[in-house]
Amino acid sequence: MKKILSFCMAAIVGLGLYSCGSDNGSADAAPAVAAPTTTPTSANTPPAPAKPPHQEQAEAMSPTTVEWYEETYNYGQVPSGTVVAHRFSFKNTGDQPLKLTKVKPSCGCTTPEWSQEEIAPGAEGFIDVKFNSAGKSGMQNKSITVTGNFANFNKILKISGEVTAAE
Repeated sequence: MKKILSFCMAAIVGLGLYSCGSDNGSADAAPAVAAPTTTPTSANTPPAPAKPPHQEQAEAMSPTTVEWYEETYNYGQVPSGTVVAHRFSFKNTGDQPLKLTKVKPSCGCTTPEWSQEEIAPGAEGFIDVKFNSAGKSGMQNKSITVTGNFANFNKILKISGEVTAAE
């Protein structure tokens, strides 16, 4: 056992000396260069993901502000198979036209329709949401992500309620 341990220690020391190299005191040996202790940030940082076209479109427009009259809607209790409809209204409170570039529901059971044209400063717009409860039961929480040329470029609207067994 001592022979194996001695052999391993000798091998480790030998590898260490060999890997470090030696200039044997010769004058023409290249000077040792220290390896950098840090790497450039760009090498460590993955590239930023590409922005979706609808967000790029919103960011390219002059920003404005929006007042949402409500951001959540609870439809209470409905029997399965009921289609719940609700209108979210908002006002362009800024001094630039407002354009919604995308309105995306969290699932296929929720469908939105919205103001497609630019909304002038001071004017109001809408997002109509329909939730089809067919095949659903229990508490339901759905969201609609709205993208446009307003603060943070995205707003999440929510609808919720309970779907009971159909009678």
